[in-house]
Amino acid sequence: MPATFRPIACLLVAGLGAGIGAGAGATTNDRFGFYGLSPAAAGQTVKEAERALGAPLVAPPAQQDRRCQVRTSSAQPGVQYVVDNGVITRIDTRDKRWATMRGLRVGDSEARARQLYGKRLQVSPHPYFERGHRLSVVSADRKFALVMESDDAGRIITLRGGRLPMVESLEGCS
Repeated sequence: MPATFRPIACLLVAGLGAGIGAGAGATTNDRFGFYGLSPAAAGQTVKEAERALGAPLVAPPAQQDRRCQVRTSSAQPGVQYVVDNGVITRIDTRDKRWATMRGLRVGDSEARARQLYGKRLQVSPHPYFERGHRLSVVSADRKFALVMESDDAGRIITLRGGRLPMVESLEGCS
């Protein structure tokens, strides 16, 4: 590789590694996608996610002995990590500070979700709201999905990403 390209290549490699390597830590620039909220991801073990976040995933005392747990982390306030047998299956939020890869946030309109995700968006009725919907975008391999829920006012109330079929469930540990 020519000497002039080495610094650029090093910067690119360093930039690609940031946010996915051990100890990367979480920032409000982290985004929801098919795998959850970076740098944690569905499919990671608790230890892998803790390393990526730079903080522990904490289970409430009542859930510590359960196979399925809903954990939280100080690194990403307002976010819940659903853990089954020590592996993250999905990551959820109802907090407005977190956005999807395309910029959708809790509180945005369902119309904005439809605009951002277009034909890839699968829409189904929400079982708890008369006019609300469950909106999903499925990964190309059909193993993961980004799921959003809207209420009767047409506002996004939940964002979550993770493994299918677990991410489709309205309840974290059901």
